[in-house]
Amino acid sequence: MPNVADELHIPRYQLSAWLKQQGMTYSTWMTNLRIDEAKRVITAHPDWNNEAIANHCGFSDRTYFQKKFKEKTGLSPSDYIESMR
Repeated sequence: MPNVADELHIPRYQLSAWLKQQGMTYSTWMTNLRIDEAKRVITAHPDWNNEAIANHCGFSDRTYFQKKFKEKTGLSPSDYIESMR
């Protein structure tokens, strides 16, 4: 979290307080941001495979990305691509 707070140019305690106010943990917040980015990438680059999307969005591996994507959206990445057509 210190790097994120530094990037946002705010003190770490302020980021922590905001996350607490939102009812989120740092991990949940980052996962949500990564999933939002994944949805944007899927829309912009439907030809990218899940490995490329996972790497681009900061997920540790393809399997974890697919699991979190489905948890957050209710769709697998491939089903999400189909729903965009």
